[in-house]
Amino acid sequence: MTENRKDEIITRLLSIANAFEPGEEEPELTMFGLIHRYNAEYDNPELIGGPWVRENVPELADLP
Repeated sequence: MTENRKDEIITRLLSIANAFEPGEEEPELTMFGLIHRYNAEYDNPELIGGPWVRENVPELADLP
């Protein structure tokens, strides 16, 4: 994966996290919810998942 692609993925993940609004069915953003939203909105040929996020996006590493 190129650095540009990595930066693009990180930017998109942070954008998704920042736009998250808690609701009755989803009171907090979880790693599953983050990845689900990413996959719904963007292609994910690298199969980015929770372990990748925890390793590469420290701001989101503590998501349950």
